[in-house]
Amino acid sequence: MSTDRTTEILNYLSAISREVGELRTEMNARFSEVNTRLERIERELRQHGRRLDRIESLVLTTRSDIDELQERVDALEGK
Repeated sequence: MSTDRTTEILNYLSAISREVGELRTEMNARFSEVNTRLERIERELRQHGRRLDRIESLVLTTRSDIDELQERVDALEGK
């Protein structure tokens, strides 16, 4: 193989190596951005979960109060 051909191949491989390096850098930045967004979404989901737990608690308490009041109404109407 001639020296010119070897040089051409090495230059080609160097160019590919640079492009792969640039691609890795770009992908790392994108993955970092996606990771940041996912962390924010996870935080928001935890907050929504806590809020739903509180709402569920209030609903159950309200349901118990309604049942108790209904029993009182039934008792008063039965007299």
